Amino acid sequence: MITAVCPNPSVDKIYGLHSMSPGVNRCSETQSFPGGKGVHVALALSELNSNTTLLGFWGGPTGRWIRDECKKKSIPTSGAETSEWNRSCITLLTRDEFNNSEILETGPVITKDQVALFYSEAEKEASTARALCVSGSWPEGAPENRYKKLKEICERMGADLWVDASGDNLKLALEVQPYGIHLNKEEAAELLDENMSPSEMIRELHQTVKLVALTDGANGLYLAFKNRYYHAVCSVDEVISTVGAGDCLTAGILHSHYRDSDPVEIAKTGVACGAANCVNPDLGMIKKSDVKFYLKRSNVQKLDETHG
Repeated sequence: MITAVCPNPSVDKIYGLHSMSPGVNRCSETQSFPGGKGVHVALALSELNSNTTLLGFWGGPTGRWIRDECKKKSIPTSGAETSEWNRSCITLLTRDEFNNSEILETGPVITKDQVALFYSEAEKEASTARALCVSGSWPEGAPENRYKKLKEICERMGADLWVDASGDNLKLALEVQPYGIHLNKEEAAELLDENMSPSEMIRELHQTVKLVALTDGANGLYLAFKNRYYHAVCSVDEVISTVGAGDCLTAGILHSHYRDSDPVEIAKTGVACGAANCVNPDLGMIKKSDVKFYLKRSNVQKLDETHG
């Protein structure tokens, strides 16, 4: 089993508009989906038939709605309830330069008691899971040692800690040397040297992290595992939305890794899931049939061990 951890869940909304302008703008359509990076990971894992659970902070009517939607997908949820509502994140679909723009709320403020309950639930999950994958931002009030605490729980329970984060969260996560990470090229450049190539970046990160997945948009995935380095690409003819593509890629890597696949298969499954998300109008979700199709269109090249 794999536990997807979403510290800051959201209701993801699509606002369809012809264009954006100052003043009043009326939507031609609206849609809502369960969201937050960890929620996307759980939904994708479930679609891939991986046994998964979802851990998070759940607040108010929005939190209940997210959990109910996950329940419909047979994904059990656990964690701590908050008095404040979970956030909403809005994606604008327009015919102008605002297309695919996002408006992200901050989320609830969590208390020490809620954090303690969250850790207690994390320990229960880790006792039966092979991995805890922590994705995305944390709500205000999260302790500075959040990844250190989760790493200690994983080590005590015999689970692997995976992280997909950015900014300060990524820096904090790397301090505890998680088993696996997913980040993009821009996030890696902030940590390392912007003049480094992606293949150089994954080599640097692989010194302390066992599996490194670095994405570079349409240029694909760079993967480091067991001192071997790979570059995987998968072409998509028509992109509907890229929201959640990285999360679905993370899910594909987790799914393949814990089925004892070799690095080539891990990389192929990752990019195929990312591609499958891009052609799905439902935000942050994939369909098995699409993954199967894009697996055939995925190409993996082994990088030179010294030069790449």
